[in-house]
Amino acid sequence: MARPLIAAFSLFLRTSLVAGFVLASISGNLRAGAGSSGSSHAGATPIYYSFKDANEIKGGGVAVAWVNQTSGQMVAQELIAQHRFFWKPHKLKISTSGRYLLATSQHVGPNNLLLADLNAGTHQFLTVDRMPDDVAAWEDMFVIGADEQMCYIVDAAQGKVAHRWNGKHQLRPDGRRIEYVATTADGTAWSSWQKDSASGNGKGSRVVTIDILSGKTIADLQMPRALPNLNLADRKERGPNPEIIIPSTKSNTLLLSMDLYGGVALADLDAAREGAWKNLTYHPVAVDGSWGTAFPDRATVYAAGDREFVLIANAGVAGGVTWVDLAARAVVQTLETPPGISAPVKLAGGRYLAAPVLGKAKERSFGELREGRQSLAELYVFEISGSAASARISARSVALPYEAELAAPISASSDLVFLTANEGDQGRFLVVRAGSGAVTDQQVALGKISRIAFR
Repeated sequence: MARPLIAAFSLFLRTSLVAGFVLASISGNLRAGAGSSGSSHAGATPIYYSFKDANEIKGGGVAVAWVNQTSGQMVAQELIAQHRFFWKPHKLKISTSGRYLLATSQHVGPNNLLLADLNAGTHQFLTVDRMPDDVAAWEDMFVIGADEQMCYIVDAAQGKVAHRWNGKHQLRPDGRRIEYVATTADGTAWSSWQKDSASGNGKGSRVVTIDILSGKTIADLQMPRALPNLNLADRKERGPNPEIIIPSTKSNTLLLSMDLYGGVALADLDAAREGAWKNLTYHPVAVDGSWGTAFPDRATVYAAGDREFVLIANAGVAGGVTWVDLAARAVVQTLETPPGISAPVKLAGGRYLAAPVLGKAKERSFGELREGRQSLAELYVFEISGSAASARISARSVALPYEAELAAPISASSDLVFLTANEGDQGRFLVVRAGSGAVTDQQVALGKISRIAFR
């Protein structure tokens, strides 16, 4: 097995200081071939991850783990970039072309974005003035939702923030913050705004669409607050509270998970883009059909022929997953599972969806929300059966040597799944065959793992 690369990049020496302030862009180089299309890791799949170093002085960064597509053995780990000011590494995304990677750090201050050109082997740190969170990709551009109603659009080819969109100037009434972002091929950014502000004046429970190329608002669409009996004492929790947003052009369907209502909203995509609800329906996703108890938290789109389904995992203490047919606009199946299953990934040519049990669990208690963790050392495998028009799922669990958090596929055809785990400040990787539960490899990461991304 190739020895993992353990490298230190002296980015601090390349940091530009002007009057005590760090410039918004800091450039550096990858190790030759690391993450590039010309890499020598033939037959291996790259899994990118953000991490925080156990040594706080070193901050955090992004690295790549290479896994052999046949054996499931990890053949290398390589550092892409690390900096002491990138100290709260969070989400990351790969561009549609596969050339660029953008990662966020959840802090306000210098170097809270990392942009890497994986083909050229270069990177730079950028700075935006509000704390970044969720990120989505469209072609070679990235859309970043941030605190205080900000949205940033990064043009990776130009290596700069192309647009700064401010909800305080664009929305009436004001919002609170973007929760989730997604994109469609026509260059539309879709953002969900979950909660109201603490005062109740800034309104969540809305969907805002933005034109990525121009950075201009297309529409601001507020959701009907149809179930006021589910409101909580906290003024922030006074509506459906949309989170996950899935715009399906194939079925002309917009799906929104509704955290507080414990369900999903389904509507016409084309009308929603322009600012109108058409054929809007709400559906509970709890296994027992109740409202306000499921807290849908993770979702994966599954394509079956010319149809698309969505597997939704609940964080309510009763757990459960829901199978939604986007073309039929219906919940077609629910299964009992533990709460807090992570986002499932597609394996074995679409035969399986698999995910570890992260264990996030939420419940209502005396007019408030309580949240805890019930992590399990299990991999849940959902087997797909039936025709494309009537695909159904069955579930089984596979024992793992320890609790895992995130999953990634190794290849389109195999049942190998890449899993992450953290123990204190140290991250670990585990590669497992979903069909049998056999472990093919385990390795230590370069630090505590935050998120992963894959092509």
